[in-house]
Amino acid sequence: MRPINPIELNSKKKWTLATFLYLGLGAVVIQLRGALLLNFQNTFGVSESLLGLVAPAGTLGFTAIALTTGMIAGRIRIRRLIQIGALLTAITTFLIGLSPAYYLFLTAILLRGMASGIPGGLTRPMLGHLYPENRGRIFNIHEAVWAVGAACGPLFATLILQFGSWRLAYYSIGIAFLPVFFLLGKTSTFHADIREQPLTRSQLLLIVKDPVIIAVGVMLFLNVGVEGGFFTWIPYYLSQSLPQSVANFALTGFIGAYVPGRLLNSYLTNKFPTTTLILIATITISLLIAVAFFFTGGYGQIAVIVSIGFFISTIFPNLFSLAANVYPEHSGPINGLMMTFDPLGFSILPAVMGIIANTYGIGLSMRLLIVPVIMVIITLLFLRRTLNRG
Repeated sequence: MRPINPIELNSKKKWTLATFLYLGLGAVVIQLRGALLLNFQNTFGVSESLLGLVAPAGTLGFTAIALTTGMIAGRIRIRRLIQIGALLTAITTFLIGLSPAYYLFLTAILLRGMASGIPGGLTRPMLGHLYPENRGRIFNIHEAVWAVGAACGPLFATLILQFGSWRLAYYSIGIAFLPVFFLLGKTSTFHADIREQPLTRSQLLLIVKDPVIIAVGVMLFLNVGVEGGFFTWIPYYLSQSLPQSVANFALTGFIGAYVPGRLLNSYLTNKFPTTTLILIATITISLLIAVAFFFTGGYGQIAVIVSIGFFISTIFPNLFSLAANVYPEHSGPINGLMMTFDPLGFSILPAVMGIIANTYGIGLSMRLLIVPVIMVIITLLFLRRTLNRG
């Protein structure tokens, strides 16, 4: 790799800052949904089943676009495409707040998901190529930045509600995305070598048939579904017995626990096999879910929920690491595939929880989160057996 001159180094720093700023703001927007779910219901007068569509609306568009951009990462002008995605994200986030009817509200969320899918399929592989000697560290920073932004989401929602309508949250975040667009525009001098191997059809077939990729995809779908269930429904669930502000703070605590969890994980990944770390975490999570939703209530329940956040935070980066290490020369397509399983779980399981909640109550929906966690454990045991045979 050729030396980077001072001008390019400064541009690289701006590029990295813009990427992390976009990621953090995007995480805030995602976590507004759960914190404001009750307000959406009050504004639009919809049932819990229809409320369950909020998560799918935000992720289905994201899935299609993130997969597409990830697959063609080696053939496109990555910086320009991310800049366009940042501008479209700003516009569509603002439109969410403007929506006068529920179907337009869901449409705006869908469009915003599509806009954010452009950077979503590109930022992680791009950072991995810009920092090839510190890829593990930059990925952990990437996930930690997301966790910080996500933890701020419920706090921001609570703050906004003290001053006015929930719509103000989307107006302000929409405007906040604009500096990202302009900051990216000042990185044009940076020599961004994205050394991504073009993907052939035969290589794609090889990847999608790989048992490791299949197992990781299944586990990602299930695990992110559980995370999405917490993100979407925890404030709504807790607000049945506690003030909404307390319920929102509980979600902040749950997501805030991701930061120390992922920092500890970045240390442990060099000490223990990845599959062992995932197995220990998932077994612990299943036990904590049982305690949280079968045996405790009130403020004690919040403490257990925060503990779940600490352990569940480690699973996504470890699963992504498993997949990325199989095909490091195709990090864009691998990222695209993983980002497909991710939002599918994030959208489908919370929607199913909404249907169950509408029929049987939100309490049963939360208890049933133990089922996908147990399925992750079973899938992981099959994967470990396959790897040991290999």
